[in-house]
Amino acid sequence: MSKHDDVLGHYADVFKAWPKQLGAKPSREALAAIHGLGARPGKQALANALAMRPEGVTGSEIVIACGAPQLNKMRGFITDGLVKREALPPRGGHTVYKITLTSKGQQRINKATKPVEAAPAKPVKKPKAKVEKPVEPVEPVTVEATPQA
Repeated sequence: MSKHDDVLGHYADVFKAWPKQLGAKPSREALAAIHGLGARPGKQALANALAMRPEGVTGSEIVIACGAPQLNKMRGFITDGLVKREALPPRGGHTVYKITLTSKGQQRINKATKPVEAAPAKPVKKPKAKVEKPVEPVEPVTVEATPQA
């Protein structure tokens, strides 16, 4: 199973019942890119992947696909400079959200998908042997009674 198939596996139930009025399903690449930016699989990632389609997505389409508005994560990505919003004319009287990756976003994806290199093994140091010093016996302290006058 490739990494892209794994990405689609999270959305299998959603894609089985995909309403035709929503248009094309988001691509594997768009879903993988959104996950590479740090979004967990779920409604917000789906809404962002829909916004990466060439036609973008309207707020009402997000509600149909996800059950509720899911724009907070998209706003966060825009604020962080990982994606930029493109202007598209309104569709059916609704605002169209269209986002594209920035170079900063692509760097984050590359960093997330880069194989983790194992750190070079450090030689194990032998613990130093503890040398116990002999304990010198302590003479008991005696208190002499003083005569009372």
